[in-house]
Amino acid sequence: MQPSTMTMDIAMSTVIEHSSSMLSSLPQTAMTRSVFSHDLIASYLNTDYQINIHNELICLRINHYSQPLAHLLKATQQPSGAIISAYNPQSKLQNDRNNTRAHQLLQHDLCNLGYAIIESLHKDSVEQWPIEKGFLAIGLNLNDARSIGRRFNQNAIVWINSDAIPRLILLN
Repeated sequence: MQPSTMTMDIAMSTVIEHSSSMLSSLPQTAMTRSVFSHDLIASYLNTDYQINIHNELICLRINHYSQPLAHLLKATQQPSGAIISAYNPQSKLQNDRNNTRAHQLLQHDLCNLGYAIIESLHKDSVEQWPIEKGFLAIGLNLNDARSIGRRFNQNAIVWINSDAIPRLILLN
């Protein structure tokens, strides 16, 4: 299934932050160049990032405000967070054993750094990619989120600041 023209337009205008300045100082949309294919970016944009908060399944989408996420940030008194996966490094499919091992290492690292984490499921709505697991790390700042994503050879992370709008951050 080919991504729609609208999806491609959104992909080209999505905030994709490459500098070390805070994301909140950037405009909502910006044209940017990337080494990633339009199809890969469209896959990230078409993914449902699901977390379970108090037995309520919350579906997060890139560039879409989430009231339950805003409540979570407020309740935890944290200004930010990030969704990071260790599955399929550099968008190269791995077997279940390798993905599970990487996921466990990511969990260990996030816990050792003292972050509260909630396991997440990442479901590509056009089913071009298998379901991936990851974690929402509450309180994780952008620079540390980038570092952790890079350590696990990820192409992107999902960054969330106090406005509770998940944003795609490409790492390369």
